[in-house]
Amino acid sequence: MSLVIAVVGLKGGVGKSTVGLNVAACLHRAGHRTLLGDTDSQATLRAWAARGAEAGYDGPPVVGLDGRTLRRDLERVAAGFGVVVLDSPPRLGAEARAAMLVADLVVLPVTPGAADVWAPHETLTVLEDARGLRPELPGVVVLNRADRTTLTTSSRRALAELSVPVLGVALGQRVAFGEATLAGQGVVDYAPDSPAASEVQALVAELLARMGGKSDGKKGRRTGQGVQAARAAAPRTRG
Repeated sequence: MSLVIAVVGLKGGVGKSTVGLNVAACLHRAGHRTLLGDTDSQATLRAWAARGAEAGYDGPPVVGLDGRTLRRDLERVAAGFGVVVLDSPPRLGAEARAAMLVADLVVLPVTPGAADVWAPHETLTVLEDARGLRPELPGVVVLNRADRTTLTTSSRRALAELSVPVLGVALGQRVAFGEATLAGQGVVDYAPDSPAASEVQALVAELLARMGGKSDGKKGRRTGQGVQAARAAAPRTRG
């Protein structure tokens, strides 16, 4: 069975797709068999993949999925993949709930600022509902578009009071993320020596560590080497 990372959030504009596609691209570049599942009707990830394909980008495959039949469809399309990253719509409808129920880890992106820091509370309520069926379901918050201002510092402090942990790694407010997405690539390929690429690599390592090293994500094998595999997720050219 594949490991499933669901990127979920109530509020739009927090960078769910940016987080999801860059995590998937980083894993893919390291040789992990990674699938991106797009359950958002806006089809952002599918548009990103189409742009990359036009430019000859060797990125992770993207498939559109319906939240109403997600569990059944995922069993079919994820065969042969070690990791599946799911992007859900910016609302707490059937797609987000379904993504949580099939996930091994729920990732909640939040951007610094009062409105965005308050928004996760409703998402966490739905996460707790999902835990009624799957008590072991873990969730984490990742700060996106962070900077060195006091706003980011105070936002991290406020998020620390939530019922889920805040990851130590944050993604910065960096032009490279937008440029890479526009080019249909992950930032680890578009700008491999950039601070943005280093942040994504560190984020992947922390996510897999949170998942307990269940899988190295390669060829669908379950091992105890998830953290080591994540540390090896450096951007490099495929042979």
